[in-house]
Amino acid sequence: MPSSKTSAVNAPEVRSFLPLALAGGAYAALVLIMWGAFNPASGLGYETAFPYMSETGAFWWSGFLYRADPLRIHTNTFYHLSYLLSVASGIRGSYVPYQIVYALLWWGRGVLVFLLLRQFISLGALVPYVAGALVIVHSSDNALQWVGQLNQFGFIFWMLLAFYLLTLAAGKSTLRATLGCLVAACFFEYMSLWSYESQLLLILVYPAVLLFLKPDWRKLCALTAAWYVMPAGYLLITLRKYLGSGGGTYQESVLRTGWSAIAVMSDWWFNIASSLEFWAWEREPAPERITTLMSIGAALVFVAAGLAVFWMVRRGNRPGPLPEANHIWWALLAIGSVILALSFPVYLLLGSARGLWRTQFLSGIGSGLVWTAALGLVWIALGKKKSLSAGALILGAVIVYFGASSAISKGDRHRKIWERHRSVLVGILRLAPSVKPGTVIVLTGVPKNEDPFGHNMWLDLALRLCYPGIPVAGVYYYSDGTPSPGNNMQADGDGWKMQEIGSPTNVSESSLANTIVIEWNSSGPEHLAKSFPAFACHSKCAVELYNPANVITGPISPVAVNRYHP
Repeated sequence: MPSSKTSAVNAPEVRSFLPLALAGGAYAALVLIMWGAFNPASGLGYETAFPYMSETGAFWWSGFLYRADPLRIHTNTFYHLSYLLSVASGIRGSYVPYQIVYALLWWGRGVLVFLLLRQFISLGALVPYVAGALVIVHSSDNALQWVGQLNQFGFIFWMLLAFYLLTLAAGKSTLRATLGCLVAACFFEYMSLWSYESQLLLILVYPAVLLFLKPDWRKLCALTAAWYVMPAGYLLITLRKYLGSGGGTYQESVLRTGWSAIAVMSDWWFNIASSLEFWAWEREPAPERITTLMSIGAALVFVAAGLAVFWMVRRGNRPGPLPEANHIWWALLAIGSVILALSFPVYLLLGSARGLWRTQFLSGIGSGLVWTAALGLVWIALGKKKSLSAGALILGAVIVYFGASSAISKGDRHRKIWERHRSVLVGILRLAPSVKPGTVIVLTGVPKNEDPFGHNMWLDLALRLCYPGIPVAGVYYYSDGTPSPGNNMQADGDGWKMQEIGSPTNVSESSLANTIVIEWNSSGPEHLAKSFPAFACHSKCAVELYNPANVITGPISPVAVNRYHP
């Protein structure tokens, strides 16, 4: 039995941990409501180069590194981690571990925001709780719930973890503890920067936030100098890369063409407004009753857990209610506004600056802080200081409802896109469970308005995942006989030859005898073509060589079964 003295010492620690436990539990419930509606059974229809790199790495750890771009060398980190989890759990190739990692990073973002704000004592516990929840339900980005953007969640997670550790370093009293936190902060700063680049400005300004902790100025200068080593190195390498690229990089190919100050500022404001206007966040026509009920459930979870945080910390005589001092709320609003504004400048360089696609994830942090501050200021302006905590939870629940509704409907949309993609591959696997090396699979009759791939590369990569370890190539044609975008295999004479356009295939040359033609049927299942289609031939082809029965083998790979559930 522990002594009463030991229990007394541990009691404050327990009370300090309880707000984190309650917030973490509430955030988990919010993520499960939004993610769990459609995502656990969704997969990767695009960005399938990541699982393919995991499948084909020379060593088990090779898939962690994205060697195609040294400045994004850690882009693969969470994709490959997900793949290794699928191997370890006996379901190699399954997309379920990818979805679980996605959900955990989503949850971790809210927890890290909570932990960060808890370092600023005057904010108490309820402000961090509300802010973390509003960050989680931020749903202005149309790529939300698509697991193909796992790296977007990843670099934000690394960034927030680095911020948290730097904040801890500023508050440590011993040199050993300070150095430990600082080294860890710089490592995760590196992991974030070498995964993506859009957070660079936030990384540069974050040391200024530490001024609110009022640390010794010499210590702050030392921490800031060490912190800037990584972005300085990153900027130097970036400058050298683009000065010597001759304009041939992918990033330069997607730059905007109009650079007028008015156009750039207009795009900037558009993105800031889109991030804040929770009532206008796009919603797909998902099942209305289910979406409404689940969104109401998310709002109720937010309020219930918030009341529990308020009651628990107040009962333990710890800072629990929302602060009533106006300057605290204005400071939070200012910090949130700066973070929100600096989330977009890198994206403003893109031609798709108004696309709301992958450009709004980072701004969720600033948006959450701005709305948390706004809730407090509105309630104070109404003269309701005594019920400030309850008011903030009630107003916050409205944002949670709209955010959850938008997130769930986006999950429904991405699930439908995945199912369209998956169903085609299931049809291919049903007709050709396995194939001989060097096979070229031709898909014809694809309707342009329901294209399950969008580019020939995504069919080609999907077929590699259908037949792991077997060199295959794939091309597809629309119902009017026109080739798909990026179609780079040409049939001529008695064989196939890869053209120097689009993404390279695993089969550069092959005989026409190694061809399988599958016809899309909008009113029923796909079926094998009886003859080689004339529109797939460049000039004159030895169509008599076409005999798919000689190419098809079996059975279906267990990896393909785990991935596509045929």
